[in-house]
Amino acid sequence: MTDQADTFTFTGVEIDEAAREARLGYRLGPHAFTERIIFHKPLPAPGAPLRAPFEAALELLHLAAGVSYYKTSLPARLRMESAAPDAAARGFLQRLYVNGLGEFGVRNGVDVASRIDFMGAHAAPEHAPPQPSRAPLARRSAVLIGGGKDSLVSVEALRQSGEPMVLFAVNPKQPILACAQASGLPFAQVERRLDPLLFALNAQGALNGHVPITAIVSFIALAAAFVEGFDAIVLSNERSADQGNLVAHGREVNHQYSKTTAAERDIAQAIAARVHAHIAYFSLLRPLSEAHIATLMARSTVYDSAFTSCNRAFQLNPASPPARWCGDCPKCRFSFLMLAKPMGRARIEAAFGKNMLEDESQLSGYEELMGLSGHKPWECVGELAESGAALALLAEDPAWADAAVVRALNPRVRALMPDPASVWRALMTPSPDHRLPPRYEKMLHDYL
Repeated sequence: MTDQADTFTFTGVEIDEAAREARLGYRLGPHAFTERIIFHKPLPAPGAPLRAPFEAALELLHLAAGVSYYKTSLPARLRMESAAPDAAARGFLQRLYVNGLGEFGVRNGVDVASRIDFMGAHAAPEHAPPQPSRAPLARRSAVLIGGGKDSLVSVEALRQSGEPMVLFAVNPKQPILACAQASGLPFAQVERRLDPLLFALNAQGALNGHVPITAIVSFIALAAAFVEGFDAIVLSNERSADQGNLVAHGREVNHQYSKTTAAERDIAQAIAARVHAHIAYFSLLRPLSEAHIATLMARSTVYDSAFTSCNRAFQLNPASPPARWCGDCPKCRFSFLMLAKPMGRARIEAAFGKNMLEDESQLSGYEELMGLSGHKPWECVGELAESGAALALLAEDPAWADAAVVRALNPRVRALMPDPASVWRALMTPSPDHRLPPRYEKMLHDYL
C-alpha cells in the first residue's frame, strides 16, 4: 500500500438492470474496487413502488460491505460521496466497524477504535431525512441458512406452524445446497463477488482478517426482499452469541459481534428508519442456548447427511473437495459435544465420520471451549459454561463416561462447576430477552 492510501472513499452504487446486479464502488488511495451483487432475477423497475426501498437497502449494504476493503489498511479518513447518513446511521456504522473488526484488530495488533471515525467522515450534502417505504410486500419469511444446525431448527419450527417461507443464502456451497434440497422448500440465492484486487492486495501483505459477515449477508437479504418477495428476514442466532472472547483496549471483543442481540437491534433499527417500515428482522432462536438448539436439531434425521457447522467445508478455494466435518477445529469440537447426547453415539459417529470425544489429540481444543485454558476460541461456538455442563453430564451417561476426553476433563470441570445439572436447566430455559414479533414467538413456543 502507498502513502496515498490515507482515505477510504465510498464512491457509490450502480445498478445494471440487464445484468440484474448492483455494483458497489470504493476507492483507497490509488486503488479502486468494485464489488458485484448479482440477483439473477429482474430487479424492481425504476419508478415501481419497491424501487426506492431496494435502492435504500443497497445504500446500507454499500456502507456495510465496505469493511472488507477498508480493513486492508485502516485509513483514518473516510469519505461517503453518494450517501448522506444522519447521526444515527453514522453511529450504527461506527459500532459495526469498531466491534465487527474487534477480532481483526486483536489478531493484527491494532486498536481499530482509534482509527475508525464515521462521525467525522466527509459525506454527500444532506438531503431530506430518509422516509422508509410502506409499499406492500409478500407475506413470506426468508430463513437465512448456512448449512448448520441452527438455521435448520428455525426451518423446522416455522414449517410446523405452516409459515410460508423461502430459504436464502449468499454464495451457497455444497452443504447449504444439500440442506436446502433436503428441506424440500423453495430456495433463493444471491451471488456476491468481491473485487479480485482485494485478494491481490492480501497476497502483497495488506491487513486481513475477520469481518462482520452476518451484517453484510443481512443487508444482501434485505435488498433481495424487494426482488424475491418476502417481508421477514429470519436469522438463527442464539443467546450464546452474546458472550465475547476476551477484553482488549478496554472493550469486549466478540468474534460473533454481528450475531449479537445488540447488532441485531442496530440493524433492525437501520432498516426501519431508512428502508422499509414493515420488514421484520430478527433471530428466531435468540431466546435459546446452543445446548437447547442441539436438542431440537436431534429431533429430525432428515439433515444428518447434509448439515455441517465446520467452516473448512466452506473454503473459497480449497485444494481438494473439503470433508463435511474436518474433525479438528473448534466448530467441530463444539458441535460434536452439543449433539453427542441428544443424537446418541451411533448416529453422531455416522454423521461426523468419527468420535471426537475418543480422540485425545482434541484435549487442548476442548480445554479452550470450557475455559480451562486460553480464551474462548475465535469461532461461532457457545458459552464456556455450556461446554462444561455438556461434558459433565456426559460423564454421568454410561454411553459416554469412558470416552477419553470426558474422562480427562470431567474432574477439572466439576471442580469449577459442582452442580452442572442446575447450569443445564438454565440452558434449557428460554430467555425473555429477544425481539421476536408475537406471531413468531408463538411459533417457537409451539415448537418447544
